[in-house]
Amino acid sequence: MASALTRRRRTAISVAVAAALLSTGGVIGSMSIKSPAQALADSGPPKASLITAPVVERRMIKSIVFRGDFGTGRQTEITPTGAVAADGESGEGEGGGGGRLVVTKVLVNPGAKVGAARPLVEVSGRPVFALPGPLPSYRDLLPGRRGEDIAQLQDALAGLGLSRGGDPEGYFGAGTQRAVERLYRRMGYAAPVTGPRTEDAVTQARAALEEKQRQVDELVKGRTERPTPRPTADAGGAGDARGAGGAGSAEGAEGAGSAGSAGSADTAGSAGAVDTSGSAGTSDSADTSGSSGSSGSSGSSDTSGTSGSATSSDTADALRRARKELAAARVAYGEAVARDGVMIPMSEMVFAARLPARVTSLPLAVGDDVEGPVAVLTSGGPRLTGYLDPALKGRVTTGTRVEITSEALGTTATGTVGSVGAQVTPGDAKSRTKESGGAAGQARQDDAGTVNGGVPFLPVSVVPDKPWSEQLAGQNVMIKISSALTDGKVLAVPQAAMLTGADARTTVTVLAADGSERRVVVIAGVSADGMVQITPGGGERIAAGDRVVIGQ
Repeated sequence: MASALTRRRRTAISVAVAAALLSTGGVIGSMSIKSPAQALADSGPPKASLITAPVVERRMIKSIVFRGDFGTGRQTEITPTGAVAADGESGEGEGGGGGRLVVTKVLVNPGAKVGAARPLVEVSGRPVFALPGPLPSYRDLLPGRRGEDIAQLQDALAGLGLSRGGDPEGYFGAGTQRAVERLYRRMGYAAPVTGPRTEDAVTQARAALEEKQRQVDELVKGRTERPTPRPTADAGGAGDARGAGGAGSAEGAEGAGSAGSAGSADTAGSAGAVDTSGSAGTSDSADTSGSSGSSGSSGSSDTSGTSGSATSSDTADALRRARKELAAARVAYGEAVARDGVMIPMSEMVFAARLPARVTSLPLAVGDDVEGPVAVLTSGGPRLTGYLDPALKGRVTTGTRVEITSEALGTTATGTVGSVGAQVTPGDAKSRTKESGGAAGQARQDDAGTVNGGVPFLPVSVVPDKPWSEQLAGQNVMIKISSALTDGKVLAVPQAAMLTGADARTTVTVLAADGSERRVVVIAGVSADGMVQITPGGGERIAAGDRVVIGQ
């Protein structure tokens, strides 16, 4: 009986608990259910809250930010070539460039710094090296030549302590040849020479000179040995006697006159007078003497005198011509000698804009045929060119401080603006500027116009406080220029805090600690980086640390 009673009690309690739970759930469910009107009312905006910012005390600094690229420096490709010289001569001498061009030795390693006259590789057993100079190599440097490239060579030699001697500037003469020969000796090689062609030219010019000298000598000797005309047999003695006594026949006078004329001409010839005016004078003297001696002669005596004078004149004319030809032969021989000797072929030397330089590439190995550069030199290290918005022209000037940030490397550097160039439009050939060490427009542009995304810019060069890291080569970086707008610290608030009323007064709203608001009249000053300088109006109070309303 007891157990049955216990079971009934438990059943009653369970029913009561279940009923209580159901009741509670119903109450809770009824509270979460809202009518459409109530739901619409509850979806209204929340109570507005205030957004504030502190009043700060700071120095107002204006910042200009733009991008820039680091170039890899100025590159020079060392490409040996067997180019033919402009006058048809080719470097056929030792090392002159004839035959196959093949790399026979590599003398430097990538990354090495090399200076002037440092052999980089050997091509066909001959050295390949660089000398400093902005003018690129375009021909063999041969003796006897003149030009700016010769003057550049002489300057490079002088920088190595090798004098051009008495050669004029820009002329490859004997002094320059001696300097080049000493240069090759320092490098441990024999100096190249112009070769058989110029040697043959010297031999031929020497033979021509000797032939002209022989002709002149024979003409002079012939005049000296020419026999004196003798008087005829039928009047010889009488003529001589009468001529000596002053009253003889014409034949005697003619004989004396001819002898005197011949004597004058022979004397001039044996003296070896160089200028033709002397020969002409001697001939004229002979003719005059002959005419004087035969002034009283008959017709036969006149014929004899004229014949002697004509012979003397012909000889003098021939001698004058021979001497002119001899002088021309001397000039030709001197020119041939000047063109023969030590040279520098294009297959061995190139000019590099700056030395020393780094070896950035050695494309060929021993045994490779030379069909392109055997080495690439980079001089000057990385160089930074910034792309400034043309609208900011005049805001950035030479000497302005800059900060450079490489996001990729996580490094920063500082420097100053070196120059600001004229506007460049990428892809526009008219606006392209050449790379140089001085003025601003150093931006190199490609034909596709991809520099600065094709957007026009003012090229800005930057001079670093410390040498650029080699890691910066090829990096795109951020350039920041900051300029102070105030001498010291001033009160400043965000631009969003500034309010201008209908009365044209500028105010800010200060939020007190208790939540109350008050309007403060201020005078706006300079602005920079989203902040505005403020000065409280008469009787107004505002201080650093106060919070101003900038929005809700």
